[in-house]
Amino acid sequence: MTGLSHGAEAAARPPAEGAEAFALAEARLALLVAELPEDLSARMLTLADGDRLTAFRQRIVATLDDPDHYRMAGEVGNFIADHLGARGLTAGIFQDGELVAYGALGIPGPEDHNRGRDLPLPAEDLPLVAHMSSAMVDPAMRGRGLHHRLIDWRIAVSDSIGRRHLLTTVSPRNHRSWGHLAGHGLHPRRLIRVGEGLVRLLLHRDAAEHAQMDRATALLVPVDELAARGDLFDGGNRVWGRVPEGGDPATATRWYALVGRAIQTAPGRPQTAAA
Repeated sequence: MTGLSHGAEAAARPPAEGAEAFALAEARLALLVAELPEDLSARMLTLADGDRLTAFRQRIVATLDDPDHYRMAGEVGNFIADHLGARGLTAGIFQDGELVAYGALGIPGPEDHNRGRDLPLPAEDLPLVAHMSSAMVDPAMRGRGLHHRLIDWRIAVSDSIGRRHLLTTVSPRNHRSWGHLAGHGLHPRRLIRVGEGLVRLLLHRDAAEHAQMDRATALLVPVDELAARGDLFDGGNRVWGRVPEGGDPATATRWYALVGRAIQTAPGRPQTAAA
């Protein structure tokens, strides 16, 4: 959609950190800026933006139709200090100097919480993990593709800094969000509990994997049943996307998760996800 590369361009390189990681992220930001609508701009956020980002996040969370879609109680550590400091990379999108969207990527260190353990990944792969942390868009800016652009930017950054494993957690009820992410290759792989017992889907993308859904194993599950269906992920199943009842997203009142097993494909073929 945006022209940002999703290739594992740094898969064999030691993960970049600190100033090197920031420079690589800023370089990828140039691609994001070039594709924004003319009235918007973007830049990297730093600790100097902490108060601005805190206020924006609180305002957006207060507008959610379903409070379960995002609960700050599910976050690990200090979100602002971590994602605007040495353990994160965050882009902000602005209109007339006002923050209207952001996307944050977490880069855990050896002693930090690592979602790779929740999957679980082998211990040797944990240094190759990045967290697709939260992204929020001002309600007035929705429908302009900003969420998708921020997903693509973070995927490109994760690849460029040598973090081939990208993980995040999403409320099973927030099917718009996990549906967007699945469309970019981050597929729900299991259910976990975070924070104060919150049930969340754990999504994972491996830049070195080349897979598509085995259509012989496909089944549709109502999205409102996902939170109680940990069994769906047995045997290597994952969620490939969401499907509207009747086929028309504009009029659908009921949505389904498309679940199935993965089969490996030849390198160079993209991971296949549903609309």
